[in-house]
Amino acid sequence: MGKRQEAALETKKKIIEAVKQLLEQKSPEEISIEEITKKACIAKGSFYTHFKRKEDVILEIDFQEYAFLKDDVSRIQGVEQQLSYYLIQSVKIIEKNSLSVARQWMKGAVAPLQEEKAGTRKYRFDYDNILSILNNGIDQKELKQTTPVEILTEMMMNQYYGAVASWCILGQERSLVSMMEHYCQYELKILLQDYQ
Repeated sequence: MGKRQEAALETKKKIIEAVKQLLEQKSPEEISIEEITKKACIAKGSFYTHFKRKEDVILEIDFQEYAFLKDDVSRIQGVEQQLSYYLIQSVKIIEKNSLSVARQWMKGAVAPLQEEKAGTRKYRFDYDNILSILNNGIDQKELKQTTPVEILTEMMMNQYYGAVASWCILGQERSLVSMMEHYCQYELKILLQDYQ
């Protein structure tokens, strides 16, 4: 890696670290680009070289958390428990980062701007992780060989993204985490029972 690439990577890290620190003190809505650049000790133009909006930085931070979540799932026994853990912990990350960030993320997933990939990137990440958990369930003989893993993955994704969309519409009226807990407690068990 050349010096320019190293400097660019270092600037991006500074931005991410600044936003993490600011999120400990404020909600995402209260944070401005000016505060981020001041905290990171960079020029405003440098911010826009790496990110289009502050929400993009928060999504990048979320992806770091999702990577840890993926590692955590592998340490849990049982396909149903792994799926429940993944789905519930994932929506905890979403709920923690505020309704406005979730709405921005959903907008990016449903109607991405040109060159915007955060929403579709997250969808693909979730799809691949759920599919992997189900395939591992077959490998571990917890699920039958004939389990339609792609169909089940699509069904779970519909529930997951439907819950996020409902939360974005209803606002703070209902907890996203409680919606997903109810899904895992009642519907997920039923969905898997014929394949166990």
